[in-house]
Amino acid sequence: METSLWQRMQTIDRRVIYALLLLVIIVPILVPSLGGAVPIIPSQQSLDFYNTIEGLAKSDPERKKLVIVDGWWAAGTRGENQWQEQAILTHLMQRRIHFATLSFDPQNKTLTQNIAQNLAAKYHYVYGQDYVLWGYRPQFVPTLKGISSPNGLQEAIKTDQNGTPLGQIPVMKDIKDLKDIGAIIEITPTGSLGTWIGLVQGKYNTPLLYAPTAVMAPDAYPFLDSGQVSGLLTGVKGAGDYEQLTGTHTFGTRATGALSLVYALIIVFVILGNVGYHVGRAAARREGQ
Repeated sequence: METSLWQRMQTIDRRVIYALLLLVIIVPILVPSLGGAVPIIPSQQSLDFYNTIEGLAKSDPERKKLVIVDGWWAAGTRGENQWQEQAILTHLMQRRIHFATLSFDPQNKTLTQNIAQNLAAKYHYVYGQDYVLWGYRPQFVPTLKGISSPNGLQEAIKTDQNGTPLGQIPVMKDIKDLKDIGAIIEITPTGSLGTWIGLVQGKYNTPLLYAPTAVMAPDAYPFLDSGQVSGLLTGVKGAGDYEQLTGTHTFGTRATGALSLVYALIIVFVILGNVGYHVGRAAARREGQ
């Protein structure tokens, strides 16, 4: 009996499916014009993240407040966290917001430094005047307890990553405790969000923004509902959202476009498989009659 088209659709070689999926992933990433052509609609959580930074820029025109950017990621999650951090620091520099980076992973110190220095050259950000790198801190909980104590921030951090006392760095001159912090941004693949909320955010109600890997994003949903987290960037999709909002289009945009095409291809395969199954069953019943 001749095999019908619908029957063949149900027996497509899995290697063909894998090859098509691989092609749909790789081509948009390697060809920016294709990856960037896929429309990106930012999620509400990404919009909230963006609007929090925009609100800070408007409410602090003299730039007296500082944003803390906590990076607890390393090479293993660069595919997501690196592009989140790049998009976030780009936005801060676009709005001329002063910031300090803080690393709780030894690898992150260098990774964050490279991102910050590359962007600083583009946006004419001067180290010590517009931003500072606090460097790697091995003790997470004691550091958070220190910076959340009254007038305790400079005592907890003491120096930047070059060993310069914070009191000698112009951007840190008037930064004494969390009352002088405009927002805290955590970029991480870890489950440290609850600690930030319990030890830091809850004391001063400082806006807390969260940029985790996609698998960790559900941890933030209860805190988003309660208002303890002000915005969320979910994995590389969050990076793509943020690039869309800030008008910058790099890997995050291309990767998000590739993900969208992969989802579309999977949906097509599911539809074709189901249509083929039902049409094939109907044809078999007719032949049986």
